Amino acid sequence: MSEQEVSATPQLDGPPAQKKKHKKRKASNGRLKKLWRRATTHPKGITSRNEWNEMLELHSDWKTSHKDNPDVSNDPMMHSLPGPAVVLSKEPSQDFTCMENWQATEGSDHRDIIMNLLFRQSSSDDTGNGMQKKKKRKLEAAGRELMRQPSLVNTPTLPSWSTVRNLSGMGGLAVIEISIEDCDPGSPCPLMPSERVKEVADGKQPYWTTLFDNSNACIKSITACKVKLFQGNKHPRCLSDVLMFLPPPVAQSEHDKNQKSVDMFDAIYDLRLTSNQLRSEGYPFVTDHAGSSTDATKESVETKIGAYNKNDIDNMSTNFALELIKKISVEVSYGDDNIENVVDNTDDEHYVKTFSQNKVASPRKPKIFSIDCEMVQTHAGMELARISVVEFVGSIGGDEKEGDEEKSILVLDELVKPRRDVLDYLTHYSGVTPKMLSDVNTRIESIQLLLLSLIHEEDVIIGHSAENDIRALRFVHSNIVDTSVLFRGDNGRKYSLKHLSNVLLSRQIQKCGSSGHCSQEDAEASLILALRRAKYGSSFRLKESARHQNVLDVFQKSKAGGHAGDANSGESSFAGRNERKSVCVGPSDWLTGRSGGNGSQHLLSCESILSSMAMAVPSWLASKKPSRAGMLWAKLICEGSHDRLKDEVKKQDEIIDSLVTDVSTDTPILVIFQRNYAKADALTRQRKAASNPKATCVWSDCQEEEWKQYMSSCRNCEALWIGSSCQQPRP
Repeated sequence: MSEQEVSATPQLDGPPAQKKKHKKRKASNGRLKKLWRRATTHPKGITSRNEWNEMLELHSDWKTSHKDNPDVSNDPMMHSLPGPAVVLSKEPSQDFTCMENWQATEGSDHRDIIMNLLFRQSSSDDTGNGMQKKKKRKLEAAGRELMRQPSLVNTPTLPSWSTVRNLSGMGGLAVIEISIEDCDPGSPCPLMPSERVKEVADGKQPYWTTLFDNSNACIKSITACKVKLFQGNKHPRCLSDVLMFLPPPVAQSEHDKNQKSVDMFDAIYDLRLTSNQLRSEGYPFVTDHAGSSTDATKESVETKIGAYNKNDIDNMSTNFALELIKKISVEVSYGDDNIENVVDNTDDEHYVKTFSQNKVASPRKPKIFSIDCEMVQTHAGMELARISVVEFVGSIGGDEKEGDEEKSILVLDELVKPRRDVLDYLTHYSGVTPKMLSDVNTRIESIQLLLLSLIHEEDVIIGHSAENDIRALRFVHSNIVDTSVLFRGDNGRKYSLKHLSNVLLSRQIQKCGSSGHCSQEDAEASLILALRRAKYGSSFRLKESARHQNVLDVFQKSKAGGHAGDANSGESSFAGRNERKSVCVGPSDWLTGRSGGNGSQHLLSCESILSSMAMAVPSWLASKKPSRAGMLWAKLICEGSHDRLKDEVKKQDEIIDSLVTDVSTDTPILVIFQRNYAKADALTRQRKAASNPKATCVWSDCQEEEWKQYMSSCRNCEALWIGSSCQQPRP
């Protein structure tokens, strides 16, 4: 072989290899352009994290191979990558300098968007052009597996007016609250975005608006919104309360309404307080017999009382009734065994205990009663003023007819004359007035005899916090169903009878206002609550109002607990794959009350937007900073006063400038503005205090008008969503 032939041999192998390499590069470039086009022109951009990572890898290779090529120096792909952005569904490229284009929104809308940006898992099957079927099936299977994993939070649906473009490209998120505290609610405030837009309309060029000029290489999109932060005038809400804290989960079905019939007495009987519960709740229990009568005499008296009817007791003298009570009286204690007696029998007051129906002439089946008492204040404490007793007369055995399941009758409703002078009738609560008791002669001893003739030891008494009623009656009974204990929350909280009745029974009670409560109404409500709990079981209860979750806490826990998807799967949420720090910047009291307390966040105190620490906000988000924050939440305070206004406007411009030029395109930013929250809150509290009939302060018409103005300015906020633009810079 000649020398010329030898030298030509490698050249024969060269062209095919180069052709193969060129073909591969062309395919990669074609795939990159397709992904790039989808990221910049498709309404939702790229929704698959796998495809996003593929685009990043191809783009890196493309820039490396073309870095010295002057022909592509002005190509859009040589500049910043596209990234996530919150845009309007109908008009993705909003001209925010025209106020007519601003979107009207609710405060909760922006919280829902934040939730989606943090916790929504990337889709694997939205736009899978070019994806092989086998690969697509694997991604779909991975997505289904992620759906089965537990989640710390339910991600809400996006507001209908909004779309998140390139959700899979999330690399960070910033929420910046700007609170303007002291500005005239009836005058324009230069710190608000709408006033900066008006300057543009007047031919002026405010500094931060020019940053969004399409000729700028650092192109960003901006979606401007009018925000109605809260509804109504009951109380103002600040930005953090609306945006940072999640609402409680939606309550599940309370009970199975198709529950089969049950033996009602047995079911009620199972709800009784245990001995330990009776003691811990403060119910009286017998420690010794106090009367001087022998057992035979006591049994004889009990038998006699059991045979009395109401007419017999009504016609009985007070002294005779007192003598009977003395003969069967018992000594009692409250609470734990080691607690001393807190109420001793006196010559005029004695405790009595229900006795077995075996001692009465005509034994009967056990019954279910519900009681409620009203008390008045005397110098010795609370004394009985009224008692109501209702008896359940529905079918006990579970074969009740329709409409009879909760039927009851009133068997006792009596006013009682207190033994001591009344200091306070507590009419607002008891419903008892001096006039009602003026002609009453019934004493507590007669009521005790009536109860002993009516209620036996085997019967069940139902009440709400009934230990107060039982003690006022000087009565001892062991079969107690206490609805305040029965429906006690997991946190140990006792709910009022009014609240339980309203929520669980859809029945309004105690709505007489200053006229007070009705003991019969309360007794009936307690009875129905217990009956339904007996019928439907433990599922008939109040759903706990879960403590409002802090978005920052959930964000931190999502990664630590693996609740937001597998970070290695490629289709996890941003919270699931984030490994960067969470940072909070704001006033000290805000950091204490709003930021999470689990120690996993960097907390930076910044009392004013004029503080040098305010520039930590864009600094922590700077794209060139290796330790940049994955999540940043800041609250910047502007006084809004005339003295500082010019400096605050300048500092705001500086922060906005830095956010746009220094923050990576993978980090969407919400900047939201609120005016006069502190003033509106203070006026609302003052107004509420003045509405108290006992208050000495007055509330004038001028104050009312001022309050309305501050509430309106506090409620009507403005928001800017800053993100990556789908438009690309041109030479």
